[in-house]
Amino acid sequence: MPNRSRHFLDAATSPWPMLIALIASVPAFYDSMMPTPATWATWMYVVSGAVVLISAWRVQRLVEGRTRSAHTGKTRPWGHHPLELKLDWFLGAALLLNAVLPQSNESEPSLIWRLIIAVLMLYRLLKISKPLFTETGLARLLAMGATVLALCGIGFYWLDPEVNSLHDGLWLAFSTAATVGYGDIVPSNTASRIFSVFVVLLGYGLLSLVTASIAAMFVGSQERKVESEILHDMHMQLKEVRHEIAELRLSIESAKREQQQASVSPTTSSRPKQPDTEHH
Repeated sequence: MPNRSRHFLDAATSPWPMLIALIASVPAFYDSMMPTPATWATWMYVVSGAVVLISAWRVQRLVEGRTRSAHTGKTRPWGHHPLELKLDWFLGAALLLNAVLPQSNESEPSLIWRLIIAVLMLYRLLKISKPLFTETGLARLLAMGATVLALCGIGFYWLDPEVNSLHDGLWLAFSTAATVGYGDIVPSNTASRIFSVFVVLLGYGLLSLVTASIAAMFVGSQERKVESEILHDMHMQLKEVRHEIAELRLSIESAKREQQQASVSPTTSSRPKQPDTEHH
């Protein structure tokens, strides 16, 4: 029964619904800066906000339930809840508010507000996806890096009118994430410039993890080689020590036997002769 309740707790507090909802609201954020925004962006804000609020509500209920069972029926006050839970409530309400605000290309305050929410969403996305990036293999990091760069290339192709093909968008995404800046293709409007800021923050960090993983692979192979040599030397030294100990044990046993023989010989030689009782 405890295992079943723990499994239910893990399933109820799964970050995947919130992670998908936050990622799904990103196209709506950039669509509001386009010259002709689409109506689906409004519904995307509504659905994403509702999912975030429902996830925050479920987590809060579980936290309060565990607190009641541990503290004699009294729930913790709101101020003792984790900071991430407060942020989830705020982001859910903010996404719903984004659905009713004017378009970003028509109102500068709306654009500033959505930028603030986008930064908070990026922070929350990184916190949720942190286990995916830590202690992972090189192949998985390469796959994740390629996926992020592909999505960023599609984003540049969608947002920037000067990017005329998908491979130009991919090239712009890579040069932006790597902070190379060749200058052959540059962001040309507000939406793509704001998008490039988040590409640098996310893409550069991911590329850094990939390069660090490659460096760690070479350094790790060298360290394993050195460790193997050290272990081989230790085994050889231990073998020599065992051999010396065995020789020392044999010499000690031989010395003991010689000492015992030496102690027995004087006793037999000093023993008195029996008198001759035979009379002639």
